[in-house]
Amino acid sequence: MRIFIFLFCATLFSFGPVRSQNAEIKIAEDQIVTVDTVFKMIKEQASDFMFIYPKNLFASYPKVHLQKGSIKLDKLLHLALSGGNVDITLTDDNIIIIKEKVEVKKEKAVRKRKNEAIAIRGRVIDADQNPLSYVNVIVRDLNIGTFTNMDGEFSLELPHTNFELELSLIGFKTEKVDISTLPDLSNVVITLKEDLLNLDEIVVTAKKTVSREGTSTYKIGSQAIKQVQAMNLSDVLSLLPGNKIEATDLTSTKQANLRSATASKVNAFGTAIILDGAAISTDANMQAQNSGSLYGGKSVVAGGVDLRSVSLANVESVEVISGVASPKYGNISSGGILVKSKVGKSPYLVSANVSSTNYQASLAKGYELNKYGILNSDFSYAYSSGSPTERKLFYQSFNLGLRWKLPVFENLDWNHFTSIRINHSDDGNRHEPEEVYKNEADVKSTSYQATLSGNFKSSLLGKVDYNLNGSIVNQHSYYDTFVTNGPFPIIESLESGTYTTTFSPSTFNQTRDIKGRPVNLNARLDATQNLSLQNLDFNFETGLQYTFDDNTGSGRVATGNIAHTQDVVGSRSASFEKIPASKTFSAYHQTIIKRKAENSNQQLNLGLRYDNMLERYNLVSPRMSFSTKHNTITGRAAWGVSYKAPAMIQLYPGRSYIDYINYQYYAENPDERLAVVTTYIYQPTNEHLKPNYSDVKEIGFDWSPSFMNLNVTYFKKDLRRGINVTDELLLLPKALYEVVDAPAGQQPTVEPTGEVYNIPRTISVMKNNYYESTDGIEVTLNPERIKATNTEFNFRYSYLKSLVTDKGYNINKSAYVVGDNSVRYGVYENAMIEAVRSFGTLTLIQHIPSLRFVLTLSAELNFKENSKYIGASLYPFAYYDADGNYIEIPKENRADPEFADLKKDDNTYTTVGTPFYSNFNLQIRKETKQGHSFSFFAINAPWYNPTYDYLGNRATLNSKLSVGFNATILIHNKSNK
Repeated sequence: MRIFIFLFCATLFSFGPVRSQNAEIKIAEDQIVTVDTVFKMIKEQASDFMFIYPKNLFASYPKVHLQKGSIKLDKLLHLALSGGNVDITLTDDNIIIIKEKVEVKKEKAVRKRKNEAIAIRGRVIDADQNPLSYVNVIVRDLNIGTFTNMDGEFSLELPHTNFELELSLIGFKTEKVDISTLPDLSNVVITLKEDLLNLDEIVVTAKKTVSREGTSTYKIGSQAIKQVQAMNLSDVLSLLPGNKIEATDLTSTKQANLRSATASKVNAFGTAIILDGAAISTDANMQAQNSGSLYGGKSVVAGGVDLRSVSLANVESVEVISGVASPKYGNISSGGILVKSKVGKSPYLVSANVSSTNYQASLAKGYELNKYGILNSDFSYAYSSGSPTERKLFYQSFNLGLRWKLPVFENLDWNHFTSIRINHSDDGNRHEPEEVYKNEADVKSTSYQATLSGNFKSSLLGKVDYNLNGSIVNQHSYYDTFVTNGPFPIIESLESGTYTTTFSPSTFNQTRDIKGRPVNLNARLDATQNLSLQNLDFNFETGLQYTFDDNTGSGRVATGNIAHTQDVVGSRSASFEKIPASKTFSAYHQTIIKRKAENSNQQLNLGLRYDNMLERYNLVSPRMSFSTKHNTITGRAAWGVSYKAPAMIQLYPGRSYIDYINYQYYAENPDERLAVVTTYIYQPTNEHLKPNYSDVKEIGFDWSPSFMNLNVTYFKKDLRRGINVTDELLLLPKALYEVVDAPAGQQPTVEPTGEVYNIPRTISVMKNNYYESTDGIEVTLNPERIKATNTEFNFRYSYLKSLVTDKGYNINKSAYVVGDNSVRYGVYENAMIEAVRSFGTLTLIQHIPSLRFVLTLSAELNFKENSKYIGASLYPFAYYDADGNYIEIPKENRADPEFADLKKDDNTYTTVGTPFYSNFNLQIRKETKQGHSFSFFAINAPWYNPTYDYLGNRATLNSKLSVGFNATILIHNKSNK
């Protein structure tokens, strides 16, 4: 047996054992340490004791919870050694000999004790010893929790002590306490510190966490949100591995793009945004200018949530699930973003963000209503212009939120949460006085959302959670375009047929109105039970969910002159009210099995979800993960399947209108002008569309020695059956007309000649053609903080390679002029796109607690970013002739001169890539003693703009210098001091 001997000089305690044992040891900060570390602390502060004990004797001992301040030596030793079963011998020479006590059937005794339920009672206070009410006290391993009463008291019943308490309250730093280290479970006193910059340690970056919500989860706390001066949810996502910090531009829509080297509406559509437990649904949004192409203008149609609509005025944290989500979350195919608002007593919080093109102000307050709970309110307003020198592009929005947390029946431990949110946005481009031609757009949206949620204990079901939320959105999109290339035949027909018409003026205004009213209802009920058997802990979660999406808006209305649009398929008036609603019923279950041993622990998550989507698809989604930890190394593996239902506009896009001219005569005399026009209506039936399918696999490891924390994850995400638009050809009969009479001052009389021939027209149809496969590596590295200077370094890196395929094909008209009888249409295979992105961010964090100051300097390293086409061909594999006949072209003949008119431009498939470049960002924040905060950021701080050659032109790699300021003021009153 190897003996460790700690020899302590008797310089400080030289008056015998009694005085030595009554000496005090100073604890610099709250910390959880091992027994060996306690002995080292005693050694550093001197003693006349000698400790003799076997190596690794305390390896399995519970850690010791030390609070900042002073503690007597004998009490410290008792605290360190009380958690185990040892024999202690004190010799006359102050030599302490510690040996393991020999006990028969020790393991069985420990297991028996572990299976006995224990009660924990405690009190939560602040630094001034004042009780803190409504503190959330959670045991995440068991998915149970409570909150403190008006006296700061709480109580919980647990199967054993091998768990961790997590305590959180608005305005305070979250505290985690290992229950096994607590000496007295009947009187636990926990102190929460205010979450201010005078703390020794703060977190201003995204932190990889272990979460019940899913694997590869990143937590972004309030300090990190403050540091980047986030105006909306898009700014927060810049803290994830592989993402850039970019200047906020509120005049363009923002959508989430998780774990993909190329942005796509399909990927964004599959990302769930969940605000305080309520999913924000865009499934019923039908604000498309052209229903055939799903072009929505400034409105996100068949895509993800517009992140600009999620205000961060009073957000406590953002949790991003980029890996395999818990089966609790459905109707997703690309992860989830969980936004948690602040709930708790707080002073008035007035905040303002200012940059060269964006302005945002917010006001928040948390009221304590005594026995009636907590009421939080927040209001924010944002305005953005396209650039500092012009006002054409604009965006403005306001958000109002009310959240009321109420303990319903104390004897049932029932907590209820009510939330009401109102959001209004106005997005568009106005007509500038100096503009010759008018081109206006105004997209307004006002949403109302209400959530009723809570939890209570049931003797039969365990912990029961419920969530009922609903939303209604009033949408109005208005487009006013000044057309200058007339005249055109006026098209007004809403039915198929041929009719006569006249011509529009050479210039005219064309307006379009789209009025939608998406409605969403979402109800979820789940129950959680726990079971402990010997050294295994089981957690069971079972739930039911129902979602309903509909659009009760009046629809699309075209006003003014509707002009002929050449050969482009157009949209006209359409009603949304008669379109069937989208419904999904779901059931899910998850079992979490945990095993803890002396130096290792394992966790197995087994989940299954069933979805009945659109009342015709029965889908099963297995999801599972496993992790094993031995000392400082953790290995992880996960796999999961998920589905995303098609949007309503994809299932029911409405009619597409094809107009073509049979005959036209444009005379100088307007009364003599005549056009004969045929309208063909294409009504798609998209019942063939299936839900998007996603398959995610990942493996990784974490290494957390005392000097660093390293996380490495490899993943493969396959997204299949994504809904995309593809070209198809229609053959339409065109009848020729001739003039039979042409009286002066009147329209000529025309009749069909009897000659009819087919003309080809391309239309866009929706199919499950989009496939994307992404391989990626994510790395986060956090070395130990340099305590002497309170300096931290953080490195996050992401490598992504995405292969994107559209399994449809595209159709292009030949190079001949319109009207030429030899015009034909080439049919081309879509090329596969390979996109690669290798990006890292090195961040220096300099924190000076005494000055309440923090500085972050981030170096963004763009190692590689390019995309290229695989299997691309400039030549068609077939074509349609002038009569619409489909003719295949042998592979060896596709490059022949006779098909030169069908060859695509040589620059159609060009590899796009950038060389290595770097970018530096600076963020500074200072707090006052009263809690006021002032911050400054500079994106591309050195104003460095390297260039590179792109298709013969010089392109800039970095954006221009962008700076911004923030001021946050706390206004206290007597009730919240």
